[in-house]
Amino acid sequence: MCESAAGGTAPGMRSTSTRQPGLNGSGRRHRAGTVRQQGCDFLRKRDLEQTATDVIVIGSGATGATIAYVLAHNGIRVICIDLDVRGAGVTDSAFGWIRPTHTSIGSELHRDAIADFRALEADLGGALSISWAGSLTWFRAPEHTESYVRRQQGLALPTEAVDADGFRRLEPSLRRRPEIAAYAPQEGAVAPGRMRRTLLAAARDHGVRVVEAPVSEIAVGIDGGAQVFSDAGVFNARYVVLANELGAPRLAAQVGTVLEVESAPAIRYTFRAAAPLSRRVLSGPDYEIRPWHRGTYLGAADYVTSEGPHRPVTRVHRALDVIRRDFGLRNPLQLMDFRVSFKPMPTAGRPYLGALLSAPQVLVACMDAGITLAPAAARRVLHHITGAAELAAI
Repeated sequence: MCESAAGGTAPGMRSTSTRQPGLNGSGRRHRAGTVRQQGCDFLRKRDLEQTATDVIVIGSGATGATIAYVLAHNGIRVICIDLDVRGAGVTDSAFGWIRPTHTSIGSELHRDAIADFRALEADLGGALSISWAGSLTWFRAPEHTESYVRRQQGLALPTEAVDADGFRRLEPSLRRRPEIAAYAPQEGAVAPGRMRRTLLAAARDHGVRVVEAPVSEIAVGIDGGAQVFSDAGVFNARYVVLANELGAPRLAAQVGTVLEVESAPAIRYTFRAAAPLSRRVLSGPDYEIRPWHRGTYLGAADYVTSEGPHRPVTRVHRALDVIRRDFGLRNPLQLMDFRVSFKPMPTAGRPYLGALLSAPQVLVACMDAGITLAPAAARRVLHHITGAAELAAI
């Protein structure tokens, strides 16, 4: 780890600039030892010994925890700060489907997602307990499923079309099967809360200081440093990473950049069935489910808040009725847990991953598919800080 002494930086503000989100296109990989040495040399060259730490990561969800761990694992001093380190935020209420694409927009960030997730899992010795059983996706109209398969294949994502017989071999418990489904064998599922806690624990083992406190303000100085003001005090660093999801736009605006992010409501529920159901993620027009713990299953659904306050409960019970019908179950499914969370949704349709043009010391990692993209985003943040590759400007 690079050695340095504490010091301070003077806060300052830059001019306002609004930019569209950008993605870093670098797909280069480096061995941990090589990156660690490059990181130390780079940090010395940037005179980081005059700051209290190298990087402050704001946010301890899946994205923030992953970034903090990856940076610290490569010899960079990190402080991770969040309002509620132990609480169930967006990450702990997520479905946990490791799915390397979102809508129709493809990018190297999405295409690298599975490989980066597997590398992170190996680095942690399997502690994430990921199920790599794949997924089956289908739409109400078969032609829409066929179009989805072609789109996935066009993005170089391993996906194949399976008919009803192929579906039966993969999921024999489902009685009412679609004519055609998209089978993605490389996809997986992870317990989001466990992922976050495991990464935070591993980050602490590598020297990360985890602080539980609300952040009120960030500022940048003419000397190239940055400051984070919180209820736990003022922290100085060379870089600040905004990985605090829906809180990122407020802090980015303080240094002159507008991030266009909406909050999208999502439902997650847990239920128990008297008989075994799916072996993998099943995503159909009426429900989205996957195996959970000890005979229970996890379900997910999106909804629009204008539908009314009772709409989420109605949606869940309707989904459970369809699941019971499709699997040919006699007994009702037992609803065990139900929660609604609000996830960040960049309105431009792409993740915000880059350095603010108005304040290059401030990096942003704000993504809808935060669970899936966290390892790939962390690698890019590492490469930017160590000088191996530059993130795009936002």
